[in-house]
Amino acid sequence: MKSYLLGRRYLFIFSSLAIVTCALVLVQAQQPRASTQTSQHILIHMKEYIAGIHETYMGLELADRLQRNGAKVTVWLELQAVRVADDRVSRGMNPKPGSRLFSEIYKSFVDHGGRILACHHCARMQDLDQEHLRAGAKFVDVDEVARAVLEADKILDY
Repeated sequence: MKSYLLGRRYLFIFSSLAIVTCALVLVQAQQPRASTQTSQHILIHMKEYIAGIHETYMGLELADRLQRNGAKVTVWLELQAVRVADDRVSRGMNPKPGSRLFSEIYKSFVDHGGRILACHHCARMQDLDQEHLRAGAKFVDVDEVARAVLEADKILDY
């Protein structure tokens, strides 16, 4: 009789563990995964251009990759980085042989829906006006920057 009860106890414990395990697997399968499918809003803040061209290139490349993978990316340009939005500046540069040209990354980012916000005050300091603003870029004031910051789930600084 003891072995019969002991066997039933083990069967009960094993069955309970199996049920709990199955329930956990089902719950995990139904939980949304953290991915770009959730349309994360990402703000990439850039301040440098020529002095930090490698940083600028990396920031723009990352922005393009994130945008192409489903995130909603906004690039905020201020100080020297407003030169990224100037169509008079050469875009044929790339930091190493075999990498994409700056102009290719910019075009891909904008073509995939990325937003470029250029500080209007900083642009004036760099003699950048509407006539020379690259396609896809927009001059913004402090209020528009504040909205972009508040919309962002993540902010990256380059």
